[in-house]
Amino acid sequence: MKISYKKPIISEIFAPFLPIKIFDETQNFSYPQNGTIDALIDTGYDGYLVIPLKIFNILNLISSEFVKDYLTRAETITGENVELQTSLGYVEIPQLDLILSIEIDTTSFCSEILIGRQLLEQLLVTLNGPQHELIVEK
Repeated sequence: MKISYKKPIISEIFAPFLPIKIFDETQNFSYPQNGTIDALIDTGYDGYLVIPLKIFNILNLISSEFVKDYLTRAETITGENVELQTSLGYVEIPQLDLILSIEIDTTSFCSEILIGRQLLEQLLVTLNGPQHELIVEK
């Protein structure tokens, strides 16, 4: 699958995205309900997927949130240390016919859906910088 870079909300520079669909642990709730949403590739994020709090709530992920003893922390792009809420869920990459069980993080500081290294490690990913393309395979 070959995807052209897009311009993310948080930057003026075009960046690699992957079209995904997100589900809660029971797969009763999905985001978006129809189609996919573009998630920004973020190799600086250690986790699987971090999403804005609004989407976390739409997916009803709070009902399966990890207990407070398992809260993790992350450092933002500005160097702030923030607490993450984590829940189990699924991510679908329809163009690869792939659904993965993952941990989904959120924080009030998150404004975009970010795919981290733990999810990328499940895929063969090639960044073709000169062509502004992301090439992804199972």
